[in-house]
Amino acid sequence: MTPVRVLVVDDSPVAQQVLTEMIQSDPNLQVVGTAANGREAVSLARELQPDLITMDLNMPVMNGQEAIDQIMASDPRPILVISSNNDSKVAFDACARGALDVFSKDQLDPGNAEPLTRRIKLLSQVKVIGHIRPKTDHRGAPSATSASHKMIAIACSTGGPRALAQLLPALPADYPHPIVIAQHIENGFSSGLIEWLNPLSPNPVEAGQAGGKLQPGKIVLVPPEQNLAVRNGGTLEEVERRPQDRYAPNCDLLLSSVAESYGKDGVGVILTGMATDGVEGMKRIHERGGLTIAQDEATSVVYGMNRQAIEAGCIDKILPIQEIGPYLAGL
Repeated sequence: MTPVRVLVVDDSPVAQQVLTEMIQSDPNLQVVGTAANGREAVSLARELQPDLITMDLNMPVMNGQEAIDQIMASDPRPILVISSNNDSKVAFDACARGALDVFSKDQLDPGNAEPLTRRIKLLSQVKVIGHIRPKTDHRGAPSATSASHKMIAIACSTGGPRALAQLLPALPADYPHPIVIAQHIENGFSSGLIEWLNPLSPNPVEAGQAGGKLQPGKIVLVPPEQNLAVRNGGTLEEVERRPQDRYAPNCDLLLSSVAESYGKDGVGVILTGMATDGVEGMKRIHERGGLTIAQDEATSVVYGMNRQAIEAGCIDKILPIQEIGPYLAGL
């Protein structure tokens, strides 16, 4: 097996060394170069043609965001942002520019490299294309009217932040249906994602918490530190993590709870992402007579969990990401 070739970008020599040692602890990974700033990263990406780039954001000469813009425009390839929790808002802006995912610097542990090396191996398989930043109308759609309230649950993983940044602005202000989102994310990064999404969304985005109530005109993001289920009346309830819950937060649990509590008034939306989390939940919503929507292949960063749901035969509508928001606005 040919090793996955990785370019490490970080302005700290110590961080470069730690990342290199952690990555090369896996025999299937090889660090082929290191860069200390964005300009070097752009040059080495062109010269070395790595299979994946780990990208720091705060660097001299050229920062990570600018480097991502240039790399995705000229030599597109998978990029994993390595960022501290304090920079999480900037990290999700990097995802909008074309990076695939974010890994927390706080989770870097030379004694346990497996979470990082597993993520690199998975992301290195993603086929990326040149990326031009989408122009998004942040004004929202005209106010919608509805005779009955539905409960909308959205599941997403890799590529999800970018997809949400296109979906949420298309909803009308004071949207009449509550929305709850399960986005696979590192612990400690939900506040940064919320801070990044709020200026884009006509409806406020906030963190969910046990005992909280979902309301029309508000969008709730489930924090990765806990699993939340939706009970009758829109109340959020914490559900203890199980050993088999590999992904956080758990999309299947959230979607299934909407199916059980809302039946035909439940709406499930499954977006870009790896693995199969969310597929069983979409099946439950479909079985209970609710509406199920999946992002199409062409606009997905990773055509994975949505593909699995489509192939399972439980999806009513398959739409490009730019049409999902307007479709939900018309409910």
